[in-house]
Amino acid sequence: MGRGLVIWFLCLAALLVGFLGARVNPLVYLAAGVLAPLPVLIIGWRSGEWAALAVALAGAVAIFCLHPALETIWQNLGFLNLLLMGVLLAGLQCRGVTAPQAIMLTVAALTVGALLLFLGQAVYMGIAPQDLLAQKSAEVMDTVRKVLGDTAEGAPGSLVPGVAPAQVEAILQRLLPGLLVTNMALVAWLNVVLSRQIIFLLGWGAADPPLYHWVAPEWLIFVLLGAGFLLLVPVTGARFFGLNLLMVVAVLYFCQGVAVVATWFHRLGLPRLLRMIGYPLLFLNPFFFVIITLGLLDLWLDFRRLHQPKDA
Repeated sequence: MGRGLVIWFLCLAALLVGFLGARVNPLVYLAAGVLAPLPVLIIGWRSGEWAALAVALAGAVAIFCLHPALETIWQNLGFLNLLLMGVLLAGLQCRGVTAPQAIMLTVAALTVGALLLFLGQAVYMGIAPQDLLAQKSAEVMDTVRKVLGDTAEGAPGSLVPGVAPAQVEAILQRLLPGLLVTNMALVAWLNVVLSRQIIFLLGWGAADPPLYHWVAPEWLIFVLLGAGFLLLVPVTGARFFGLNLLMVVAVLYFCQGVAVVATWFHRLGLPRLLRMIGYPLLFLNPFFFVIITLGLLDLWLDFRRLHQPKDA
């Protein structure tokens, strides 16, 4: 009990240090925006879903106490959303839901919540959703420039060389919903992978089944085909929806492609150091699109032999 309480406080301290560091350092801001669910997931593995909920609530209360005002909640909504992600992932996995299903259910729930919040904000502000979307895309551009170290006087077009700032913002506005969902999915996936590795290294047990058994639902191929068909429809709204849906589905097949590569790494017995070098390379061009294709082909070629009889 005493050790569990110490671990609980260490996880809470990690949350608060990450949050405070993000306010002063752009690199810590980027790391905190990715790894905030990790302490919640770890304590969930160690002490259960109620401990995970308690550490997330304690972190949220501590953040609010720094400046007790409604403005504090709005300013840190993204960080609080990550804490909620950790709670949902921990709760689902504690209830026996497999990691891939937990990730998809969590992302779906957070996406619905974000959509309702977005529409509610548009109604509250009295503006059209598309105008609020343009405003949000401009805010995202400002955040990216801040993280990259650009000054307000710098050329905003430097984010994408050779492309005018207005065109960059227009592209971002079209892709923003899909980018947010795919980013959420990748953050959830990364935190689940890291938490499983950490609990294994700490000797708290091995998660089962391993994540390299990830398999996207077979019906997802019809969603992919439907998204591609929507891109051919001469209606702006249909193309907008199809493009963003295509991005989300592509990330799911990317995860399956990474699982295929992880299986090969495991069968070859590659040292942990080489795996730590290899996995980040999968996120870079052109490997990213190759991995998506690999995940898609795995549906028919079954590279991991997951669908063969056990006595085969």
